[in-house]
Amino acid sequence: MGVLEEFRLDCKSSLVTGGASGIGRAFAEAMDEAGADVVVADIYAEGAEEVADEIADDTGRETLAVEADVTDEDNVETMVSETVDAFGGLDIAFANAGIAELERGAETYEVRQWNRIVDVNLTGVWLTDLYAARAMFDDGGGSVINTASVYGLRGSEALGYIPAYTASKGGVVNLTRTLGAEWAEEGVRVNAVAPSHVRTGIGGGALKDDMPGVEDP
Repeated sequence: MGVLEEFRLDCKSSLVTGGASGIGRAFAEAMDEAGADVVVADIYAEGAEEVADEIADDTGRETLAVEADVTDEDNVETMVSETVDAFGGLDIAFANAGIAELERGAETYEVRQWNRIVDVNLTGVWLTDLYAARAMFDDGGGSVINTASVYGLRGSEALGYIPAYTASKGGVVNLTRTLGAEWAEEGVRVNAVAPSHVRTGIGGGALKDDMPGVEDP
């Protein structure tokens, strides 16, 4: 048996937020490739449906598109409950949804920008983790993966000074550490990935043309 076969996810159910594009879409496709059934959740319903339909057409595996705003607690609770209802449980949750607004100079940042980015990137991750974990507790455990960023580990200059983004992603790093320690006793593993530059639509697609050597997802 090869290495990849050792990590098959057959008969597992997965949920990906921000799954309509970029890294989230790649996560959803990877879960499907590994054998899991997938819920593609995104605030953009049409995009989520398109990705879910493409995955289903490619493999015939069960998929579900859910419209969800991760900053809205009721939306997140419904998103998780629809996943559990559709697949009989939740084994893997990717809290991936995130945004960025690129600015030159922290002193130009407005409170509305700060609040919006922190709401999506940190509070949205917390809510997704919370409701996913509650579902997993009932079934004896599962895996939660948060999308942090290399800029959660250091400041940003290459993209401009983006205080809300770096602060929110740093928060995700330490939230992951805290939840991982607390929920291990319940059988829920909590980890994070910290991508570097990836050509996606985040920040208005700023990385697509400006960062040499960055791969399109």
